[in-house]
Amino acid sequence: MMDFEAIRFVRLTQDHMFPTFDCGDDDLNEFLMTDAIKYQQGLLAVTYLAQINDETIGYVSLANDKISVKDSSKAVWRKIKRAFHHSKHRGDYPAVKVGRLAVGRNYQGNDIGTRILDFIKYAFVNKNRTGCTFVTVDALRSAIPFYLKNNFKCLDISQLTSDTNTVQMYYNLTELL
Repeated sequence: MMDFEAIRFVRLTQDHMFPTFDCGDDDLNEFLMTDAIKYQQGLLAVTYLAQINDETIGYVSLANDKISVKDSSKAVWRKIKRAFHHSKHRGDYPAVKVGRLAVGRNYQGNDIGTRILDFIKYAFVNKNRTGCTFVTVDALRSAIPFYLKNNFKCLDISQLTSDTNTVQMYYNLTELL
């Protein structure tokens, strides 16, 4: 049984050493090993490592984002606006984007991905330094069930039947208040 209390989240630094990380996806592995620091140096994204006993068991890379009326269906936008008082209606709302999320091959199937999403939700509800209402992700088709299980919704339902590689999804952080 996985001891979830033992998982700690640390911000990636230039000095961080990875013996290896393998999530089974070469693109996600390569991002962590070669690109994550460059993204941080360019102020494009910040990567957080999920660790147990200094072993990296997963990671998430986050960037600023927004949800806007032009990115969603009218029905979804009406649902989004209902979360806010009429005087707070806008054409867009601030979000944090999950750019990359990966769990090490040896830890998959143990809800580590869900724990990573819980870390993001907690951080942006309780320790956020700017306004942020939503968590967004351009989910690969294979990851859609994972995000649905974690209460994400499709921003535009028509993407589910399109031939795009990803589907825009969101989680409303105000649901945790």
